[in-house]
Amino acid sequence: MAKKHRFSRALMIAAATLALGACAGDPAPRSAAQYTDDASINTNVQAAVVSVPGVHANNIQVSTYEGVVTLRGNVDDQLAAQNAVQAARQVAGVKKVDYNIKVGQP
Repeated sequence: MAKKHRFSRALMIAAATLALGACAGDPAPRSAAQYTDDASINTNVQAAVVSVPGVHANNIQVSTYEGVVTLRGNVDDQLAAQNAVQAARQVAGVKKVDYNIKVGQP
């Protein structure tokens, strides 16, 4: 009976390891060119967004993954929020802009 218990336990551990391994990371690794493209887009979006009146570099975070830009942080007013999103959308290579921008200082 102990042999059967050990086998069942080993089988469960193997299944759990395979299941967790399948969940880890991207199914297809990203190339250096993809990282470079996202980094370039991110830099250009940051420059565009912080040039918007009412947006302060210390209060806004920009991240980019596969051309999808995410803006997070605080801006002075609603117009600054709208203009920041619009500025990000106009950067070459941006496919989509997600945002979580709050109006008013933190």
